[in-house]
Amino acid sequence: MKTFIKIFTSYLVLILLTIAVLDFFLMPRINRLMTVSIEDEMFGMARMMAAMPHERIAAKLSDLSKQLDVRITVIDADGKVLLESNIDKTKMGNHLDRPEIMQAKNEGQGKASRFSTTLQESELYVAVPIKDLQEIKGYVRLARPLVAVRKSLEHLNWALYMTLYIIAIPSLILSVVFTRMICRRIACAEENTHSGTNGCL
Repeated sequence: MKTFIKIFTSYLVLILLTIAVLDFFLMPRINRLMTVSIEDEMFGMARMMAAMPHERIAAKLSDLSKQLDVRITVIDADGKVLLESNIDKTKMGNHLDRPEIMQAKNEGQGKASRFSTTLQESELYVAVPIKDLQEIKGYVRLARPLVAVRKSLEHLNWALYMTLYIIAIPSLILSVVFTRMICRRIACAEENTHSGTNGCL
């Protein structure tokens, strides 16, 4: 029995260490890649809209917002809000000093995560400039509630953890089977040593 416990404990520690390593190193990386994927998706949508005529965006603003599941804000080069999908644009101040807009102006695209005083919730923002040749004519900014982003990550984490458990349970069962086989062979070898016979089933 002691031999069984020792061998099984070795298997168990190995399985738990594998799960711990995956959880510690792999999960944060996957979460980061998922976050980057969401940001890249939003940047792609923003660039698509930046290439659209202003009139077309204005005509389809509500539909685009619902279909793409994002809040859409179009801002002119001076920071004035021209279009806003979720609230009354006249209630919004100048946006030129927003971090994502400043970064988009200087680097070609910008992003930020912060609390929106307008909607009273934390949001992920991305912004890209609207250009005519090399001149910036304005900006398209998209936003998505961080709650929605976190929910996507939580669903992914749940799926990954379930995968780990699904792998762990058969591994534990196999470890019990292999431990019993090893213990039988050890017991058989010891019996043969004492009896002077040879051979194990």
